[in-house]
Amino acid sequence: MLKAYEYRIYPTSQQEELFNKTLGLCRLYFNTVVFNKNQNHSMLIQGYKPTFEKFKPEALEWIKEIDSVPLTQTWSDVCASYNNFFKSLKGERKGKFSKPPRFKSKKNPKDSFRYSTKPKFVNGKLYLTKKLGYIDIRASCRFCEGKFKNVTFRRTATGKWFVKICVEKKDESKIHNGKAIGIDWNCDDKDFMTFSDGTKIKCPRFLRKKEKQLSRWQRVKSKRFAEGQEIQSSGYEKAKMKVAKLHEKVAWQRKDWLHKVSRDLANKYEYVIVEDINLQSMSQMRHGKVVGDGGFGMFRQMLAYKTTLVKVNPKNTSKTCHNCGFVNPKVKIGVKQWICLVCGVSHDRDINAAQNILIKGVTSLGVVGRGRAEITNACGEPMCSAKQEVPNTIESFGS
Repeated sequence: MLKAYEYRIYPTSQQEELFNKTLGLCRLYFNTVVFNKNQNHSMLIQGYKPTFEKFKPEALEWIKEIDSVPLTQTWSDVCASYNNFFKSLKGERKGKFSKPPRFKSKKNPKDSFRYSTKPKFVNGKLYLTKKLGYIDIRASCRFCEGKFKNVTFRRTATGKWFVKICVEKKDESKIHNGKAIGIDWNCDDKDFMTFSDGTKIKCPRFLRKKEKQLSRWQRVKSKRFAEGQEIQSSGYEKAKMKVAKLHEKVAWQRKDWLHKVSRDLANKYEYVIVEDINLQSMSQMRHGKVVGDGGFGMFRQMLAYKTTLVKVNPKNTSKTCHNCGFVNPKVKIGVKQWICLVCGVSHDRDINAAQNILIKGVTSLGVVGRGRAEITNACGEPMCSAKQEVPNTIESFGS
């Protein structure tokens, strides 16, 4: 299992200058390859030295100031990008389509470069190469453990620097109590996530709380922008930094909240069952801001490595009675409460959907054969993996 440890670092002015030079040369090499590859598709992608000698000879003096490892990693990245693109054109990547590599912009405030050199943690500082020296790092609690893979230095839009150390290690121990819980996701703020045990979690909507400040500073940023000028005024840069800090604050708040909720579930349940929803297509339709602000996709990723995540088909989860299995076609969007016309049980739409998701997940676990004939539900009671469905016909309930 691959795992990444991310730490905040505080480079000196000399180290930050070296970081920026590394970013610039990696970007120059990447763009040079992309430009010439677009001109001649049969061109062989070579390393940074042959490429610079042929197309950018003045860069040979610049690369002496930085380490060569990030440029080598950039070569492997651009080769992988073109390989994935050509494979997708041939149909060798099922269900995936890769776009061709695009030029990297110098104005992009967020950028990164990668090392394959094994790092050392010496006297509270990170040591990688002689040119970089000892880097101040905030890793007082723990340092990475496992077989080393690579190191990535990342710059955020607010100018902060982070290092991400990727290692390969054995799967971490998860709770094995046989308990399972189903989760129904909703765009509604009050019923953002509904659990099969009846618990409902309200979405904090961190982005919505900052929208007023964001709109104000975005207007200031737009007014202070001078079209046609390569170097903008200090007022524009101040507004740009303010917008970046607000977005960063929202992202950190959302991530912290989702980590706490997912960890609480991981400490209680072995199986977490969710709907297999294409959130990307939903965000492109009309729910873009709601889907992004909630962060349910990130939440599923966190559950995937903290627990055993099971995804089920969301079809008819809200319309199906979890008690008898009858599918009520009259349950439409906006209906919060409904009564089953077969067994007479009154349903809360979201709780009923979460319970149906739980039943589908437990059934799929039984079919796959995970060594458990029965799995306990959210209350700890045994739950049968098989369920008898009532025929989905209008005549079955006499309407």
